[in-house]
Amino acid sequence: MVNRTYLKMNKFPYQQYLFRCQIPKDLVKIFPQRQFSISLKSNSYKHSKIISYNLYKTTQYIFDEVREGFMQDITLEVVKVILRDKVRRTIKHINLYEYETNKWNEKELQDRIDEIDKKENKLIERLQNDFKGTTEHLAKEVDKILKDKDLKPDKKNYEYKGLISRWTDLQVIRESWKRDLLKGVRRKDDEYLEELEEKWKLKLFGKSNDKEIPEPIEVFSSPCS
Repeated sequence: MVNRTYLKMNKFPYQQYLFRCQIPKDLVKIFPQRQFSISLKSNSYKHSKIISYNLYKTTQYIFDEVREGFMQDITLEVVKVILRDKVRRTIKHINLYEYETNKWNEKELQDRIDEIDKKENKLIERLQNDFKGTTEHLAKEVDKILKDKDLKPDKKNYEYKGLISRWTDLQVIRESWKRDLLKGVRRKDDEYLEELEEKWKLKLFGKSNDKEIPEPIEVFSSPCS
C-alpha cells in the first residue's frame, strides 16, 4: 500500500489539504526543484485523499514517461559490460568467501558447504516451481543497474531477456564455484571465464583481459539470499 506522504494538512492561513510531490532522486538533475505542492482547496480528508491519490498516480506516470524519454535501449555491448562487471564481482566474492572460512575447523567447513548446498537447492527449486516470479525478483537488481546507467529495462527487449537469463545462470553457478573452493578445488580466473564462455558463447572477455580479473570496488550480495 502506498504511504500517503503526498497528502499534507496546511493550517495557515486557514485549514486545507495540499498535495505534495517529491521529485525522484534519479530525476532531480532534470527538474529545477526537489518537490512542489498544490492546494486541493478542500478541508475534507475523504475528498482530498481521492484527489491526492489521483494526482500521485498522474505524477508517477509522468516521471516514468520522462525516464523513458531519457533512457537508451539495451544492446549486446551493454549486456557484455554489465556481465563483465558481475563476473568480476562474483569471482571476488567467492574468493573472499573462502578466505573468511575457517578451513582448519572441519565442522565449520562442513557447515559452510552445507549452507552453500542449501542455498543452491533453494534457488534451483524456486526456478523450477516459479521461474517467472524468481527471475523477476532477480531482475530487480539488474533493473537498478540499468536505470543508474540511464538504460531502459524493457522486459520485451531481446537483449534484456538474454541479460536476465545469464544473470540467473551466474547466481546458480557461483554457488558451485564457492563449494569447489571450500573442497580445495582451486582454479585460475581464466578457467572460470572459459566455463562461462562455453555456456554463453558471448566472447565476454577479449584476449587483452581474459587472463586477469580486476578487483571490483565492492562485493555484491545475492538478492535471493
